[in-house]
Amino acid sequence: MKTVQKKVTQSFFNQVANEWFERTYDPKGNYLKFPVNRLRKDVALMEIEKLDLKPKMKTMDIGCGTGQLVIDLLHRGFEAYGIDIADKMIQEANKSLIGLKIKKSNKKIFKVADIDDLNIVEDHFHLVTALGLLEYLDTDEELFKVLKSLVVSKGYALVECRNVFFNLFSGNNYTVSTCNSGQFKSLVSSLSEVEKFSPVMDKGIPNIQKSVATSIEKFLQESIDKKEWNTAVQQKKYTKYPKKMLRRQHTPQELSKAAKEFGFELEYIVYYHLHPYPPQYEKKFPQIYNKISTLMTPLGQTSLGAISGSAFIGVLKKK
Repeated sequence: MKTVQKKVTQSFFNQVANEWFERTYDPKGNYLKFPVNRLRKDVALMEIEKLDLKPKMKTMDIGCGTGQLVIDLLHRGFEAYGIDIADKMIQEANKSLIGLKIKKSNKKIFKVADIDDLNIVEDHFHLVTALGLLEYLDTDEELFKVLKSLVVSKGYALVECRNVFFNLFSGNNYTVSTCNSGQFKSLVSSLSEVEKFSPVMDKGIPNIQKSVATSIEKFLQESIDKKEWNTAVQQKKYTKYPKKMLRRQHTPQELSKAAKEFGFELEYIVYYHLHPYPPQYEKKFPQIYNKISTLMTPLGQTSLGAISGSAFIGVLKKK
């Protein structure tokens, strides 16, 4: 059964399917927009490589969009599949397969499906990813009841969430909404607990910060005076998110609690899309801003990401 939110989400992603890859992967590398999906994919793959998984194991990407993560997993030797509620996204995903030398199984790699359809799937997977999905669902239960049925014992799930802690830093309408909702005080209190969710403890921050600072300094020395990085460029206008569309936010604590109710343990979380300054400055010098944001990615392994990262990926293991 499609809820109102599912219908809104499906309609939106069908509408933007032909612009989504350009909009979120920045294939030209001009950094006029932050390459959010490219970076998210790269972060997810980095964490997948750390897991106890072997080639030919089965993986599923729920909400696969244009299919880039699935394709990369296929290239790494996994038996990978993807589903999406938007049929035009699946059309784009299938186009991405054309010409690729990928060994295919008898099953379709990409399928149009609602998450509820997975409740009757008899297949089981060693890894299920859900990136850019939970925020659009009415409840966490909708995802986790499916994960519980799909993931094998001792298998893994990677779940992405929008980071509500970032509202404390962003200095925009989300900050105002957080204050008006009465959440601000409790979020500040919860923020003090985030170190335990990160794979790198706070004592490791200075070394990572040193490496990140070196990369940023090198980039600025090479690029700050170059015309292509400083010339004002008219940004392409993309389709806006509909006002009625849900885009829920979470804390690591909330993700951990939801996961535990369905038999998963949150191993750790990694933040991404880290911001050097509040988001309003992105409009003033987008290319410099977005490139620096990309170079800050290693700090997402630490608790510093809690205040500067707009999203995080939770690595979950089924008991």
